[in-house]
Amino acid sequence: MADITILGAGFMGSALTVPATDNGHRVTLWGTWLDDHIVEAVRRGEAHPKLRLRLPPSVRVYPHAELAEALHGADLVVNAVTSEGTLPVLARAFPHLTAGTPMMSVAKGLLRRRTGRVDTISANIAERLPRSLRRGFRLVTVGGPSKAMELARRVPTAVCYASHDAAARRLARELFQTPFYAIQETEDVRGLEICSAFKNAYAIAIGLCDGLEKAGRWEATYNTKAALFAQAIAEIGILVRRVRGDAATPIGLPAVGDLFVTGVAGRNRTFGEMRGSGMPTDKVVTELQARDELTEGYAAIRMGHAFARQRKLRGLRLLEPLYRIVYQNADA
Repeated sequence: MADITILGAGFMGSALTVPATDNGHRVTLWGTWLDDHIVEAVRRGEAHPKLRLRLPPSVRVYPHAELAEALHGADLVVNAVTSEGTLPVLARAFPHLTAGTPMMSVAKGLLRRRTGRVDTISANIAERLPRSLRRGFRLVTVGGPSKAMELARRVPTAVCYASHDAAARRLARELFQTPFYAIQETEDVRGLEICSAFKNAYAIAIGLCDGLEKAGRWEATYNTKAALFAQAIAEIGILVRRVRGDAATPIGLPAVGDLFVTGVAGRNRTFGEMRGSGMPTDKVVTELQARDELTEGYAAIRMGHAFARQRKLRGLRLLEPLYRIVYQNADA
């Protein structure tokens, strides 16, 4: 039996409590300062406000003011906050971590390093590790199609865990894998993270088609969506090669699998639909923020565009107009 602390009480962090407790582990769920209403509801024995079901009764839930208590004695720490929230949360967590404690991250996105260069989340975490934690630090990153609503309800799901450390990968897999939550392993950390970040951006392109239909500008867009899907995978392949990732990574769960599920369901698709129907980006952002549903894909387009520009990448014939549509209000 292991002690697992999950940082972030939103969709995915809370959903991961299900396979972990099914395996008999002690799970602590810590909510950020944005999750206090979730923590309060769960502590009252109510259904999780986002997942709309009760979490396993053995899960211990802590509010943001009790971070040190939540991290005490953890055998594995899971970062399940958004990409933009990752560094602020970990900066608070680092003083309470014990050297050698492995970390797993399910955040999907790109961040700007201190030099201004856009890079993966794992690169940013490594850059900001305090000296006391650098020796023996092990990080596992997670990618692949995993809708939290399904995971929490034990609907069969397959994902990919990536780490340069085989023992860390194996540990994380042993802690979380169940008959309904299948886990593949890979050493391709950077390739997986590129897939995870860019699939959110490209899923918005799929949603744009739904918006054009909704606006009555096209009757159906199945052919268009298929073409965009193929182009997106090709461009993700270019990006993965640029970071010297494995060519097989984009055609597996991290890109093909994850883009499929994100393009047919979820907030990224919804963002695209709203923008494609003619709503200006600022209004889309305002409306989704009011519903606490602003997607990772919105930031991923901006950061991904900067990532490609900084590396002088060419041939990204979908990413470029996607940036213009979302950030320069070009007509979809």
